Amino acid sequence: MGRRISLMPLSPARYGRAAVRLVRSRLRPAATAVAAGPASGVGGFSSTKYADLYEEHALALTPDTSIGDGDFDTIGQVELAILVEAGLTPSSSLFDFGCGTGRLAVHAVPFLSSGTYVGTDISPTMLRHAAALLTARLGAVPAHVRFETQPDERFPASTPPDFFCAYSVFTHMEHEDIFRYLSTALTVSGPDTVFVASCLQLDLPEAQNIFRMSASKPVDERWREVRNVVTSPDLFTEVARLAGWTVTAWHPGSGPAGTMPDGTRVGLGQSIVVMRPTAP
Repeated sequence: MGRRISLMPLSPARYGRAAVRLVRSRLRPAATAVAAGPASGVGGFSSTKYADLYEEHALALTPDTSIGDGDFDTIGQVELAILVEAGLTPSSSLFDFGCGTGRLAVHAVPFLSSGTYVGTDISPTMLRHAAALLTARLGAVPAHVRFETQPDERFPASTPPDFFCAYSVFTHMEHEDIFRYLSTALTVSGPDTVFVASCLQLDLPEAQNIFRMSASKPVDERWREVRNVVTSPDLFTEVARLAGWTVTAWHPGSGPAGTMPDGTRVGLGQSIVVMRPTAP
């Protein structure tokens, strides 16, 4: 039997002094590199708006809640299971784009016993929390691990990783920005690099509710908060194709996308897309 992890949405009342107003998310909010957006002046947008917003967010909340509600460890275990199903092995190199406070890292790093892990995020505070969490659980940040701030679409990868992952990252970007990030990721990828990402699939009821919530607000109000952006398999696949990627698997959020060590099939609630660079 399959099992879908229920990830509770964030409540704006919990944001405290940061006064962060976010729309609901099934995973964590976009504490990830979302540097592009509407022109300056729309909803008070500036090039540092998201970075400032999430740095305050990270400072105001505890590390296990600043990336969203839901069981911290279970969600990280499911994220790792999805990557393993896509082909991740203990010797793989993994680039965790938008790693937050280390929810995936605390499980992926021990798994990558002979591999490497790079975690990036837009919030330096979240990265410090991730490093502290690894230190608390493992005694130190292992030598095969690196955390780095990523303020824009440029990926700090010195060699092509075997895997990119972006959990609850593209869920908060407009499709033009998804294209930008996928395009630059391609420039640091090898022919066999695998990119695993989550998204909000519009033909699923919960994504439709998120869309209606966003559509109920005028454009300036929409851009005063981090948005949840829905997509469809056809639209996302075409954006990926334009950026040089081929979608090789699509797992709807209504079903499983990975297998836990005990054999239980699990999913995250968000749809999972698996991509590879398009062959020349």
